[in-house]
Amino acid sequence: MNPIVPVLKLDVIQAVVFDFDGTLAETNIDFGLMRERVIEVATRWNAYRESEQRRYILEVVADAREMLADESSREAFTREAEQVMQEVELQTCATAEPFEGVPEALRRLREHGFRVGIITRNCAAGVRAVMARHHLPHEVLLTRDDVRKVKPAPDHLQAALAALAVPPERALMVGDHPTDIECGRAAGTFTAGVLTAKTTREEFEKAGSDLVAESVPALAAMLCDDSPP
Repeated sequence: MNPIVPVLKLDVIQAVVFDFDGTLAETNIDFGLMRERVIEVATRWNAYRESEQRRYILEVVADAREMLADESSREAFTREAEQVMQEVELQTCATAEPFEGVPEALRRLREHGFRVGIITRNCAAGVRAVMARHHLPHEVLLTRDDVRKVKPAPDHLQAALAALAVPPERALMVGDHPTDIECGRAAGTFTAGVLTAKTTREEFEKAGSDLVAESVPALAAMLCDDSPP
């Protein structure tokens, strides 16, 4: 059962934790190609099972891993799957850009005293490829390479909040997908959706989002009360 989160009052927020791809940056990763390549690897290992439910790519990898008989095989398969995923990510991350106004919005949040974190299912190399060219102010960054369970599992967000030393009831999880809302609700934080990808306002509201904003800069303006630092 999800914890009960009280009605959002912006003045209680001390930390804002963001998803990366689709929220802070537009990477244009070819996830269809990534899925195909992961399934090819899993099939070669005789560890792919068709399902009526369309699983996310990392969950396909996790399912395939559990089908293998010994730890040595599981580790070897995981390395191979991770390699093909990273190859696809890096094809576009080397030229990916943050959304307009995002670096300034993150800097403004920091200037107003908010703790800022980023959690992402992307690989560390892909995120670094963007960060090397664009400074995105933050204190904590946890990619899929840094945690055992990625979002929507609450563990991912809980690890970031522990590093920021902020309790969940004082934090806001921000993302472009309903799974970001699921993650925040499971961890006991407030949640906000941004309309920078394919998710609609209605879909965010159905997922239980406490707040919906047009973009990260628009959200930052709300949190900072649209006043100069």
